[in-house]
Amino acid sequence: MPRRTTPLQDAINHILEGRDKNSMLEIKYINPVKGRGIFTLAVFNQGDFVVEYRGELIDAAEAEHRRKLYHNACSIFMFDFIWKRKTWCIDGALEDGSFGRLVNDEHKAPNCRMKLIEAEGKPHLCLFALKEITAGTEITYDYGGKEWPWRKEGPERDQKSSPAI
Repeated sequence: MPRRTTPLQDAINHILEGRDKNSMLEIKYINPVKGRGIFTLAVFNQGDFVVEYRGELIDAAEAEHRRKLYHNACSIFMFDFIWKRKTWCIDGALEDGSFGRLVNDEHKAPNCRMKLIEAEGKPHLCLFALKEITAGTEITYDYGGKEWPWRKEGPERDQKSSPAI
């Protein structure tokens, strides 16, 4: 019987191949506020690798430069993080067909968590399931402590999330 691939090895395999789990995930339009999101076609167990947040790896100076050039709708796709005591950014603003850039924010009850994975000497941001995720469920994670505009309390709050364009 073949040995089961660990979630970390599954993530590394997908990173090295530069591919998403197309047979397990799909893009769906949600509404004008949220835009698109990523939904499951299969069950993900707690701890499973779900998807990588792909884009161009840039340093903090280049990220700041691009934020000045980009429209707000594009700068939302820039993911800052610390790696080896330096600030880096994955610029996912380019519409490249990858799924990770379309995963929406959910700060109260996300079903995934972002983890930094190093592969071939470079950092990669990957989402892992926090709990079992059933087929047909939208994949979400907490974007962090920033005061995102869609998190404002109000009657439309339950319909709002990140504007994944």
